[in-house]
Amino acid sequence: MPRVTPILTTFNGGEWSPQLYGRVDLDKYGNACRQLDNFIPTAQGTATRRPGTRFVANARNDGAARLIPFEFSTAQAYVIEATDLRFRFYMNRGRIESPPGTPVEVTTPYTAAQLAQLKWTQSADTLYLVHPAHQPRKLTRTSHTSWALTALDALDGPYLDLNTGATTLTPSATTGSITLTASASLFQPADAGRRVRLRHGATWGWAEITAYTSATQVAATVRATLGGTAATAQWRLGAWGAGPGWPACVTFHEERLTFANTPVQPQTIWGSMSGDYENFAPSQADGTVGDDNALTFTISDDRVNAIHWMSAGRVLAIGTAGGEFTMQASSLNEVVTPSTVVVRRETTRGVADMMPVRIGPAMLFVQRARRKLYEMAYSYEADAQLAPEMTLFAGHLTRERIREIAWQAEPWNILWACLDDGGLVGLTYMRDQQVVAWHRQSIAGGPSAGSRVVALAVIPGDGQDELWLVVERTIGGVLRRHIEHLSYEFWPATPDDKEFAVFADASLQLDNAIATTLTPSAASGTGVTFTAGSGVFAPSDVGREIRRRWRDPGGAIRTARALITAYSSATVVQGDVIVSFADTATIAAKEWRLTVTALAGLGHLEGRSVQILADGAAHPDRVVSGGQVALDRPTSIAQVGLGYASRLETMDLEHGAMDGTAQGRRRRIHQVGIKFWSTLGARLGVADGSMDTIEFRAGATRMDESPPLFTGDRTVAFPAGWSDQARVLVVQDQPLPCTVAALVPRMTTNE
Repeated sequence: MPRVTPILTTFNGGEWSPQLYGRVDLDKYGNACRQLDNFIPTAQGTATRRPGTRFVANARNDGAARLIPFEFSTAQAYVIEATDLRFRFYMNRGRIESPPGTPVEVTTPYTAAQLAQLKWTQSADTLYLVHPAHQPRKLTRTSHTSWALTALDALDGPYLDLNTGATTLTPSATTGSITLTASASLFQPADAGRRVRLRHGATWGWAEITAYTSATQVAATVRATLGGTAATAQWRLGAWGAGPGWPACVTFHEERLTFANTPVQPQTIWGSMSGDYENFAPSQADGTVGDDNALTFTISDDRVNAIHWMSAGRVLAIGTAGGEFTMQASSLNEVVTPSTVVVRRETTRGVADMMPVRIGPAMLFVQRARRKLYEMAYSYEADAQLAPEMTLFAGHLTRERIREIAWQAEPWNILWACLDDGGLVGLTYMRDQQVVAWHRQSIAGGPSAGSRVVALAVIPGDGQDELWLVVERTIGGVLRRHIEHLSYEFWPATPDDKEFAVFADASLQLDNAIATTLTPSAASGTGVTFTAGSGVFAPSDVGREIRRRWRDPGGAIRTARALITAYSSATVVQGDVIVSFADTATIAAKEWRLTVTALAGLGHLEGRSVQILADGAAHPDRVVSGGQVALDRPTSIAQVGLGYASRLETMDLEHGAMDGTAQGRRRRIHQVGIKFWSTLGARLGVADGSMDTIEFRAGATRMDESPPLFTGDRTVAFPAGWSDQARVLVVQDQPLPCTVAALVPRMTTNE
């Protein structure tokens, strides 16, 4: 019976598909997990518990919503809540309101059913939005509370091909309001708003159709003086309009605002004039085509493949239903011009109708069936764009089909994806470190527990990127849609710094800091007088505690406590010190707190059982009633929200036997050594079996205080006997942090 003591030092192989459970021959088998739920595998190798989400607001009317990022700068970034015919705005992890309590709104033409097809691109404080049923729009920002959505007034185009038939157009004048008369049936009632370009002699001019009269006549307004009033067969009708439809995707590339895919021309790309984003003039007035003029290109292919997205990089990547293409100049290192544009097919994966994500030189996109993710990047060896599959090892996680993706570079390098069933999965992605690790993130238990993520977006935040979510839940029998954001990475300053740890979903925080100074007459003792800088006390405060967090000379965070025993005035109370204050110096405003015995403002979780972290210690769960919960003990800092379990289960351990593999043999794990970082509260055992709680409390810790966060090694007797499977499961289901740096099982194999 050989005994082995392997060490699992990294978990950034991610969660693997059941189809790979037998692939012990693969190098990354030892780094992979059978389960990785609500843990984030980091590029460094640890598995750290996902922070909880913060509740911000309900979506407008609790209706279907989509999130759109708006990044003016890293310091001024917004999330737009798009709902039925309205936009609302969020920044600094809150909703923008003016006046307070009234959300800032903009009216839009987009119905709830049309939100999924919205696409966008941004330049400075202008966001360009497209939808095939609507004229492109511009969303502009002049301040946090001032936004405007207007139709894009495209100048001089874009146009269909030059007329090659015998039909002529005759303008009634060269300027102003005119009548255009066709020699044969040409116009349709939906042509109002469409452009038309005419040539007389050497001069091109253009007009905008304003009204339909008949199939041979329309009214128009001249926008660039026409060259004459004679009948001409040299004319071009606008490519966009209510009749031919509007573009379905948009991006910027080489200083051109570029659109693609109308219902009539699904394979066509239109680029604006260089540096003049809203001008689509195909030539100068004299017919000269300059390098900076607008360009039009239609992909020639053996199938009609609608363009679903464009992504600008070294070349313009183009995703269609049947394959991926690139657009670039015919000469190396030249810019694209109307005369040098070349489009080449690169791969034949086929893409879904959703925007891709560009990460450095690579681009990640969802395949047409929405179950696979591919990476498109240039290969010097092949001198071509290649597209390997990123879901090969974890295809089970995306079986419910990807709905939307977003990239969060800081702090974990994660591509997030929400699924059709409301699930949320992540891909920790660092190609240069060969890290491609999938993990599932069950927000408040995930779809099986009634929490469904239906939209997401990422914007820059204060030191890290912010993941924003729309989460559907049934509260009190009514479907609600919550706007939430993932809390920041938990990184404690000291082992005692845990009061602000957020590990509950749809959570809110109580921080009962008092906005005035406080001076104690003594640092310890009974009958100590506390004098506030302004009137904050009331007779009902007798029985409450005064608390102050401070750092001792050794760097540890301490909490001074005093029980209020008598009220003298709005500025003076007396109390008995329970835990000494640092000194009698005046405490600054918001550096001290009063305790509460109930938490209110929880109406968004009415009737739900919630977890509570009270002053850094786990509190018994409570059910929200009347928008509040009662507490067992006085608290000054609390985190309250829906609980979730983080689960890390290893693959079936493979470390050989006397005559070959250990797979299929009876094995027993006797002990497991676990290397933790900043952890408090966890259990260890086997799935569907015994689980033992790992003890973190030391004898020197006060019984009325939470133990400090633990960093180091714990050795735990494994609560299972002989089995043909040797797997270790770590679970954290308290509202506390947990980071696993390594596992060291000690096991015996029965030969």
